[in-house]
Amino acid sequence: MSDEAYRGTTPGAVPQGWYPDPAGAPAERWWDGAAWGHDTRPVSVLAQPLTAPVLTNRPATVGLVLAVVALLVNTFLVVTLAALVLCAVGLNRAGRLAQAGYAPVGRRSAIVGLVLAVLAGAGTVLFKGLLL
Repeated sequence: MSDEAYRGTTPGAVPQGWYPDPAGAPAERWWDGAAWGHDTRPVSVLAQPLTAPVLTNRPATVGLVLAVVALLVNTFLVVTLAALVLCAVGLNRAGRLAQAGYAPVGRRSAIVGLVLAVLAGAGTVLFKGLLL
């Protein structure tokens, strides 16, 4: 706000408070309702709330889902292999997140997915062995 903005106003028309310095300095100057004061302060910047990034581990989640599907439908072990690969990638990602100081997101899902995929693969091999 410049002095021109306040000239011709009646005292008290503009409420007292901190306003941008009319001289253009990167500071705020006190307006007492009638004239500029000598007091200045650094420009107040409202702090933005810090929000933690939402970390996900999609390979671990997809691997777990595929492992569950492999328990039900696993004709050529393709679903089991895909689940094993994705769970291994998810487990690796969880380890890298832990090394970086974050929570190991998806670690449990990746481990459960690996176990289920191995069980699904073994079950499929045993079942096909019985059919021969």
